[in-house]
Amino acid sequence: MILEVLDARGVRTRVRLDALPLTVGRGYANDLILDDPYVDGRHARIGLDDAGALVVEDLGSLNGLSTPGGADRATRVAAAPGAEVRLGRTILRFRDPEEEVPPALPDTGEEVDRRVPPPTRWLDSPWGRAGVAATAAAAVAASTWLGNYERSSASTVLAAALLFVAFASVWSGIWAVAGRVVGQRFQFLGHLAVTSGAVLAGLALGVVQQWTYFLFPDNPVAGPVSAVVWLGLVGAVIAGHLALASALPGRRRWRAGLATSAVLAALAGASALAEDDTFSDVPEFQGVLKLAPAAWVPTSTPEEFGQMAAKLREEVDALADEGAEK
Repeated sequence: MILEVLDARGVRTRVRLDALPLTVGRGYANDLILDDPYVDGRHARIGLDDAGALVVEDLGSLNGLSTPGGADRATRVAAAPGAEVRLGRTILRFRDPEEEVPPALPDTGEEVDRRVPPPTRWLDSPWGRAGVAATAAAAVAASTWLGNYERSSASTVLAAALLFVAFASVWSGIWAVAGRVVGQRFQFLGHLAVTSGAVLAGLALGVVQQWTYFLFPDNPVAGPVSAVVWLGLVGAVIAGHLALASALPGRRRWRAGLATSAVLAALAGASALAEDDTFSDVPEFQGVLKLAPAAWVPTSTPEEFGQMAAKLREEVDALADEGAEK
């Protein structure tokens, strides 16, 4: 059997399992040493069970064993060809030594890196994460400038950008300290990238929401759909932070994020019920005016407007008569 060691960057090494049992952990006395702060000194043992089958056994580690995508810990996982076992942030994958590999690539003499990283790999670099934060700060400044109608708005725009930087730094710092305490890893730039990405998504969602209210002011679905999307964004942010600050499987991270969204939704609903819904004759409009072609703007003809006004007057008169009778 061939054992592959994978992390977020891909396959790190391959080991032929010739001698068993084999211990796995971060300690230097192990047969397979993993450079993963979420792995214990002696984390697991690979060996044969009573029936002669190859298994991976947990040695009482902090984060335990699990299968990728699995929500529950396991004390023993079967190690058949193709099986994967998660230890901390590392995945052990078992391969058949007789498995066929792709044919060799022709050597043209050019210095080409065949190991092209995926499109999102740049987010693992400090420069990429800092770039996301800088883009979010610029987006906040641009959004503030576009929504400001004062003659001199430079101070307002600068204040909004600085406020974003301060909030994002404090929020990310809290998560980074928590990750340091739990997993011995200080991922400040990673948490800052998650926060900045959430702000960028929130700004984009706000623009879409404004245009929706402008083009479809009477749409009853826009409000509930926007609320669901906002709550989903909150859940995604919490799951993203937990991915950096903990060793929880993906399902548990999303459960925690969606649970947080559910609590916020319950608090918002309770706050709405507690508000004093007093009558007001001042009309309120959701959204602002947009520069759009006339054909896009929903309008009514003068005849239709007159019919709606007459119908509204009849309803008001009926309410007045009802009130006079009481």
